Amino acid sequence: MKNMKITLLIAGIAAGVIQSGMRSLHAAPVPSASVPPPATLPNGIRVVSLYFPGSTNVSIFSFLPLGLAEDAPRQTQWSHLVEHLVIRSTIPGDLSMANAETSPDGMHLDFYGNIGNWKQGLTHHRRWLEGVPFTQTNLLAEKPKVKSEGENVASRFFTHKFALAAWAQGFRHDQTNAAVQGDIDRASLNDIQMYRDNHLVVLTNVVVCVVGGLDPVEVQAAVAEQLGAIKSSARPVAPVKLHPGNREMTWDLKARHLVITWPIPAPEVGDFAPLLVAAQWLNQQLFQDPELKGLTGAAFAGADLTIPEGSFFYFSASLRPGASFQEVRQKWERHLQLLNSADPDLVLMLCRQLAESLTTIPDLASLKAQLPATVKPAMLEGNLGLQWGINEYHYGPNRTALAKRISELTAQDVQRAASCYLLASKASAITLTPSTP
Repeated sequence: MKNMKITLLIAGIAAGVIQSGMRSLHAAPVPSASVPPPATLPNGIRVVSLYFPGSTNVSIFSFLPLGLAEDAPRQTQWSHLVEHLVIRSTIPGDLSMANAETSPDGMHLDFYGNIGNWKQGLTHHRRWLEGVPFTQTNLLAEKPKVKSEGENVASRFFTHKFALAAWAQGFRHDQTNAAVQGDIDRASLNDIQMYRDNHLVVLTNVVVCVVGGLDPVEVQAAVAEQLGAIKSSARPVAPVKLHPGNREMTWDLKARHLVITWPIPAPEVGDFAPLLVAAQWLNQQLFQDPELKGLTGAAFAGADLTIPEGSFFYFSASLRPGASFQEVRQKWERHLQLLNSADPDLVLMLCRQLAESLTTIPDLASLKAQLPATVKPAMLEGNLGLQWGINEYHYGPNRTALAKRISELTAQDVQRAASCYLLASKASAITLTPSTP
């Protein structure tokens, strides 16, 4: 479902924090929220909460391990369709109250409310996790909505998530064509419900995050009562034999996209930390490159691509008309080379900011003072909670140790890791072009 405002606001907050850090390398964010340690319910669900005293807003997020890069062969975007149907199973039309987003490695289901109706929102989460039966009516209504999202991002050169879904069809399943839209039409009611039942609610991989003006003790008690008895037989998607190497693929979106990936260590392994910082540095350079902007609509680097077979670093770019895959790749390789001469102070600043983002909530009052008039405080609070929940979902008990490793890095550590793992000989490049004119 549409969640672009959330994504863009997170990016804006991150950019503001980085700019603030560049102005003063010694300024640290002041905590403005109470963040108790995560709790684990008897069934394995992990619960985190952020308490903003005085707030009347409440947002609830459930993070679940079924994503676009884990879909089975010829079932591209079935996870996205599951997301739509789960939300619609209890909230037919009010997107001001609920929304969701499917990413390559999972999804989050969201409720936006206040201290007066948050328990109603928690009830929705319980029913989503329990597995309310889908209906043929909702299936027929949601299929075109899922497909329209692909058409919309293709027209804006912002096909990143859909490109990783297609990448997985080639890299994981040896496909040469990804029917990003067409596979949605193939999903029957029984098949898509079974897909949800088999893989969505893997209880030990579920994280629930509650953020807003609620005392954490009250949150923990209510969440335990509502969600503690949920049962599920879902299992993680099984690993498959990978098919690395360069590959030319087609897909049924009117867009061209380049994805390059490299295998990297898992987050709990030491070399993951410098690669995470390398991605931060590279994203700054990509964003500031006017020539690359003329060639691409959106270009990203990341170390957060996780599939059942392991972790991967990626470069992902949607191409504008007239741009060639070769010149975009050459631009990327140039920035990768420049990492070897990166300003050490900038790298250290990024290390500190990234480490703090894993363990500290920025000062809410300062962030509110920077908000444009069109952005409400409830959205800011919700986005802080969303990012906190994403970090807990990705890193869990390893988050504090990862933050410590990042804070101790030097520029040379980051450069060494990039030189070791992001070699041309270890890269797999996939080009995506339209299957029809």
